[in-house]
Order: sequence, then C-alpha cells, then structure tokens
Amino acid sequence: MSKQHIFKKKLLSWSIKNTREYSWRNSEDPWKILLLEVISQQTQLDRANKYYQKFIRKFPSPNEMSKATKKEILGMWSGLGYNSRAIRLHEASKILSKNSFDSIYPEFDILPGVGEYTKNAILSFAYNDKVITQDTNVLRVFSRFFGTKDPKKFIIENQKNILKNIKSRKFNEVLMDFGSEICTSKSPSCNICIFDNECKKFIQVKKSTQTTFKGSDREIRGKIIKHLIVNKNVDISSLNMIIETEENRLEHILEKLESEGMVTIKNKKLIEISS
Repeated sequence: MSKQHIFKKKLLSWSIKNTREYSWRNSEDPWKILLLEVISQQTQLDRANKYYQKFIRKFPSPNEMSKATKKEILGMWSGLGYNSRAIRLHEASKILSKNSFDSIYPEFDILPGVGEYTKNAILSFAYNDKVITQDTNVLRVFSRFFGTKDPKKFIIENQKNILKNIKSRKFNEVLMDFGSEICTSKSPSCNICIFDNECKKFIQVKKSTQTTFKGSDREIRGKIIKHLIVNKNVDISSLNMIIETEENRLEHILEKLESEGMVTIKNKKLIEISS
C-alpha cells in the first residue's frame, strides 16, 4: 500500500467519528462558502461560525449585502479584526449581485479578497472540483507526514492521485479538522495521532513574523473604525485624544484607511465611514 493511499485511508477513517458539524458544510451555495471562508481567515472556526450565522441571516445572497452600507457591514464585523476583509467582501458582493458565480467560474480570484486558498475552497466545496485547499492546517499536515519543505508543490503534483475516487470536499474538511485538532502548529498530539508509525514528523521551526497587536497600527485602526461606526463627521483633531496616539502616526493611518476606501476625509478636518 502506497504512502499516499495510507494517508488518505486513515484520514477518512478518522473522520467518521471526528468530523465537526456546521450548517455550511452541507451547503453547495458558493456565496455561503465565500462568506464563511472570508470570515474564518485568521479566526478560530467555532468563533467564525457565530459571525457567519449572523451574516448569512442578514445577507442570504450577495444582492442583499451589496445594498448595505460600509458602516452597516463594519458594525456587524466588529470584533473580528482585519476590517479590510469586510470591505473586500462588500465589494465582492456588488460584483456578484450583477454576475453569478457560475458566470465567472472558475476564475473566482477576480473577486476582491479572494486568493488561491479561497478560490480552491469554492471550487471544492461548491463545485466539487478535484483540488486540495491549501490553508495553513492542510499545508502543515502534508509537510509533516510526507517530510516535504514545499507542501504546496507536493500537493499540486499529487492531488489528482490523492483525490482519486473520493470527493474533494470531504477530504478537505477532514484535512482541516485533523490539522486544527491533532496536527496542531504548537504541541501536536503525536501520542494519539493515527499516523504515529508512518509520519515523517518533519517539523519546521519558523520564527513568528506576526507583530504584537497591543499598540500596533492594526489596534489603532480598529479603534478608529469602532469609533466611526457610532459617530458621524468626527473631528480629526479630537481623535488624538480618543485614540491616544501621536499626531503624525494618526495622520499616516488615516491616509491609509482613506486609500483603502474605508473612510472619507472632508476638508482635512472631518472623517466618517465611506458610503
């Protein structure tokens, strides 16, 4: 039995009792898949699911979201962080209100905020295309089990064989669940792993490149957006006292937010969420 066959067989067997249940996992609606994937970026799945439920009730299709204001979207997004994701999702909904998913298939990466992973997630979960989604959990499992420094290349070269005779959707869900529950980034549960004898246990030690959130520009951006959600035409000079940061730094952050289309600055004095 080949190593790839062992990998596939044991994962599918593990999934019988360990698959996490979510409503969107039974859906082939590409809008639901897109919504969930954008929300779940850099967010634990259980927490992302709570936001997903809120958004899908309010916006069951791209058309409903396209009619909402940025302020409304950002208000619902509050607490998730990385507000630019919400803005790109909003922009994507406007495109999708005029063009169906089927009409742009398979080029979903023309949508704002849709990269290779999200594109493949839609292709697999909504269209059952034979692709393996390459999120961090999936890449980590492949790297460790097969002992490869380049799991992306390995997946591209071998996904056709690995996905033979199985639905890509099921296998991708299993991979992500296994990576987040057993083959975790830190302190993986090798003692209870189904691959204890076959796994190469190839663990690459990487230095974290993520900056500290406290005091970062990202934290300040979040504070600004949170304040603007409940206030209109805010005097920029008052933001220094509210946000508690240096004037030059605030100016730079506001310019960035304006360039992203997130806020509108009037006469260099007043600021509000863009319409």
